[in-house]
Amino acid sequence: MRVHVRGEATDLLSPDEELLRAKADPRLRKEAETGGNDPFAAIAVYRNDVFLDQSEALGRSSLTVLNEMGRTAILLLSPGQIVPFLKDPSLQKAAWIGPQGLLARLDPSLELELLARFGAGTEDRDVNLLLRLVDVGGAGEERSVVAAGFRVLTKAGPNWVVTGPMSGLPKLLECDRIIYIEGASKTRTMPR
Repeated sequence: MRVHVRGEATDLLSPDEELLRAKADPRLRKEAETGGNDPFAAIAVYRNDVFLDQSEALGRSSLTVLNEMGRTAILLLSPGQIVPFLKDPSLQKAAWIGPQGLLARLDPSLELELLARFGAGTEDRDVNLLLRLVDVGGAGEERSVVAAGFRVLTKAGPNWVVTGPMSGLPKLLECDRIIYIEGASKTRTMPR
C-alpha cells in the first residue's frame, strides 16, 4: 500500500511482506507471492541446533526434513507453507534451493558443505565446484554458469571446475546440462 508521509510516497508493507523481506531470499519470496502447488527444497537457518531444539516443532508443522546439520536444515516446502514457516521466531533466514529432484545432482559432501556454509553465514564466499556436464558443453553452458554467479576455471571435456558463491548453487541446479555437482578441492581441480 502507498501512503504519503510529509509529502513523499512511501510503501507500507503488510506483516507478511515484512516477514518475507526479513527472512526469505528473493526466489523464496517470489514463490510465496506467485503460489503454486509443486513442492521444493529450501534451506533454513535457525538460531539453535535443529536436531536438539527444532525436531518437535518441525514434526508438528508437517514439514519434511530432507537433511540437517547443526543450525541448518534442508526442508521440503510448498508455496502455501512459506509464510507460516517464516513466522517461527527461532528461524533466522531461509533460501530457495529448487525442486527436490534436482538435489540428486549434488554430491552428498557438497550438500553438507551447503548446510555448513549457510549455518555459518558464509554462503556468499567463493567455493570451487566440479561440474559434470552431459557433454563437453559450450557457450550456452558457460552463460548459465556466469548467470549463477560463477566463473569457469578449467574445462576438461564434460568436466568443468568453476568458482563462485555457494548461494549461487540453486541457479546451477536449474541448468539441465549439468548432471552432477561436487566440491573441487584446491589440490584436485581435475576429475578423479
